[in-house]
Amino acid sequence: MIDIHSHILPGVDDGAQTLDESLEMLAVAVSQGVTTQILTPHIQPGRFNNTKADLLKHFAKFETVVKKEGLPIELKLAAEVRIGPEVMQLISNNDIPWLTTASGKNVFLLEFPRQDVPFGSDNLVKWLLANNCTPIIVHPERNRTFVDNPKKLQPFIDLGCPFQITASSLTGKFGDDVQKMAHSLLNDGTAKYVASDCHNLKGRKPDLGEVLSTLPENITKNVLQSTHSLIYGH
Repeated sequence: MIDIHSHILPGVDDGAQTLDESLEMLAVAVSQGVTTQILTPHIQPGRFNNTKADLLKHFAKFETVVKKEGLPIELKLAAEVRIGPEVMQLISNNDIPWLTTASGKNVFLLEFPRQDVPFGSDNLVKWLLANNCTPIIVHPERNRTFVDNPKKLQPFIDLGCPFQITASSLTGKFGDDVQKMAHSLLNDGTAKYVASDCHNLKGRKPDLGEVLSTLPENITKNVLQSTHSLIYGH
């Protein structure tokens, strides 16, 4: 099982703050059946000013510790990037650690604000696609604009953007309306991916295996196959 979205890398954003917390979160992920954990710290200029170079250094140190601890899990580094005009500069500077490369395009996680959809977001996505980048839009079901008016999501569907659901959205953690939209996007095939987006050991713990086990078998199978194909290409 592959978890493509997490905030386990310690001390770099609003996720795990200490090494011990990170290691315990990884242990929980392993117990849930996760075999590949992708670490995706926030890149959000003005709030989380992470650079690719700094994240690679943090990742290398953390990976060394995890190997010494003997945790049976493969780690990969990517990032969750907040949408905004700065994204174009990040792309131009090659300052985003890619989630993967698929069909000749660099794939990464793109996050919208919680409440709104910034003006021109569709044009930015068009620019990304024209510049050999595929943005996976993360947790659209948790964006208030999309929840209140699902038609606002249509331009991004039409552009061919993949979507990723937060596991705990499917269990109702973020409210009934979010849960309803999450299931709808997953059931109709609009969203292919589910990830934990875990931040800590309490309210936002690793829960991917736990949640997938509650879904219909065909949905879980599709999610697992889609995620494996995305990351490993087969």
